[in-house]
This record gives sequence, structure tokens and C-alpha cells, in this order.
Amino acid sequence: MKSIGQSKNPTRYLFIATLAILGLTYSVMILGVYLSSIHQGLSCLTWPLCPNGFDFPPPKYFYEHFHRTLVFVLLISVVTFTSLTYIKIRNQSLRSKLTLATGLLLIQIFIGWFMIYTKLNPLVVAGHLATGIAFFGILLVTLLSLYHQMNKVKQINKE
Repeated sequence: MKSIGQSKNPTRYLFIATLAILGLTYSVMILGVYLSSIHQGLSCLTWPLCPNGFDFPPPKYFYEHFHRTLVFVLLISVVTFTSLTYIKIRNQSLRSKLTLATGLLLIQIFIGWFMIYTKLNPLVVAGHLATGIAFFGILLVTLLSLYHQMNKVKQINKE
């Protein structure tokens, strides 16, 4: 199997990776909405992890801890994917979109911390939600542009 940089059609692999990151992002967002709906957004006031650190959390902190752990996995995935595109891919449009996504995710994490610090100030919560939607949106735009690139490659290969 060829690496992404050596493949004739790297767009397919990029599409799959972006789709996986988009799915993880959606999962984090749904879990965050669930936390809000059960009024557990402030159950764990220590940041970034609950008082037990990396140990399995007690039931009181489970959803909050799981949400933050998923965010950490998402951060590692996005930063790694963005770094690989800078190393292996020469597509400036893709690089720009992923750099914007990485920046939005870092801002999102900071706002998440600030949301806990301000004890769920409504304006900060609104900013947290808006940034999450913007992050999801730029990933969706990236996915759609990769989809269009895949279709172009298919058309060229048919001819």
C-alpha cells in the first residue's frame, strides 16, 4: 500500500481521515449537548481533567470526563492531520482549511476552560457553542472540497 504522498489519488485517504475527524467532532458536540441537558456542565470544576486525573472517573464525573477525553483525542487527531498535510500534501487550499480548523479548535478549548472558570456565563457558553459550530463547518467544507476533488480525479481517469 502506498503512502498518502506517493499515491496517485491521495484525496481518497484525506477524505476518509477528514470524515473520521468530522464524526469525532460530531460525537463531542452531541456529548456536550447531553451534558448541558442533564445540567452537569459544572460537575467537574478542575480543568482539564476531573479530580481523579487519568483514572476511570466516578459516575458523578463520567460524562464530563469522557467529553474532555474525547476533546483531547480530537485535538491530537486534528493537529496530527494538519501537520501531515504540511509535510506530505502540496494543496494550499487544504492546508489553509485545516490550519483554520486547528486554530478554531484551540480557541474552542480555551473557551471551554473559560466557560468553567466563569461558571457557565451565558455569553461565554454562546461563544463556546458558536466556535464549535464554526469548527464543524470548516471541517464539513474541507470534506466537501475533497469529495469534489475525488470526483474530478475519477472523471480524468475515465477519459
